[in-house]
Amino acid sequence: CQFELALGLIHEGTIDLNPPYQRDVVWPAAKQALLIDSLLRDYWIPPVVFAIVMDEEDVPTRVCVDGKQRLTSIQRFLDGQLPYIQSRKQHYYFTSPESTKGQRLQIPDDVKQEFVSKQIRYVEYSDLGPGTEREIFQRVQMGMSLTPAEKMAAIDSPWAEWISRLETRHVSVDGGLSQVLDVNTKRGRDYQNVAQLVYCCDGYPAENVPTAPKMMDWLSRIDKPGEQFKQDIENVLEDFGRIAVERDLKMGFNIRKRLAPVEFVFIGVLLYVIRRATDKEKASAIYHLRTDIREQFLDVRMNSNVGAALWTIINHLKISPTTSISEPGPTTYKRKRQMSEDSDYRPTPIKSLGHSVKTRSRRN
Repeated sequence: CQFELALGLIHEGTIDLNPPYQRDVVWPAAKQALLIDSLLRDYWIPPVVFAIVMDEEDVPTRVCVDGKQRLTSIQRFLDGQLPYIQSRKQHYYFTSPESTKGQRLQIPDDVKQEFVSKQIRYVEYSDLGPGTEREIFQRVQMGMSLTPAEKMAAIDSPWAEWISRLETRHVSVDGGLSQVLDVNTKRGRDYQNVAQLVYCCDGYPAENVPTAPKMMDWLSRIDKPGEQFKQDIENVLEDFGRIAVERDLKMGFNIRKRLAPVEFVFIGVLLYVIRRATDKEKASAIYHLRTDIREQFLDVRMNSNVGAALWTIINHLKISPTTSISEPGPTTYKRKRQMSEDSDYRPTPIKSLGHSVKTRSRRN
């Protein structure tokens, strides 16, 4: 497949560079420019891996399993967004818009023709299931290693698939949480944030604090999430998005601090724990959670100390959502009574079909 043809297929959408498990563009411009230099010198480049997927009209799409960074670098070069760097002062572009013509150097026409006629080596697989695609993706990574968040997104399981849909519907969609909140969503962090949120809610009333090994094990479970739990989480993310934008409710997001990923996770957990509260109570609770945790820690990040402190704050806000943890709240007896009134049921994770299924009652 020639570079020029590949570029056209990318623009047409016939080559899909962004399946759910793929990571963002993570190569810096300098590394992308080195790839272009290698191609111009005819150095060997590893082949791209595609999975052939048929759409509803039986039209094939090449899903990029491995090679997104290489294809993106070539695309940027051919589109005039990335230069070929010959020296510090000599940057050559494949093309230039009218507004910059004469202001930057262009590659000679004969070199352009030679470049676009170069061939991309590729391997294609047909009839792969989603799980096999993700397995290949995990195994053939070259260059930058996967982050823990990207490894989570590459897992194939009923829970991972559901969380991917949640992330698409509520976070990465236009107008979603990634746009209305000032929070880090790079390199799979948006998926990780939602996954950790769901993990903590699924384990409640156990006060779990997510770690990478625990998350990988939990996401790999083979049982499906219950319908009531799925609806509760949908409601949590809808509440999250609504409270974040409504003028009378978003006081917790007006704090002059970027929302830490751990705050994103535990705001979701808080909304799950107090899901029967009013919108004003939820908004007030979010405000107190953020102000209280930042009074205790200068560095608010996911670790055992911050996680334990956030659970303590949530336990207080469950009883008194409109007061700070430093203010007096209801008695211990009332707290115990309210916890006993919440009697949702959820089964424990099923790790293998080869063992008997164990369930347990749960109390909030």
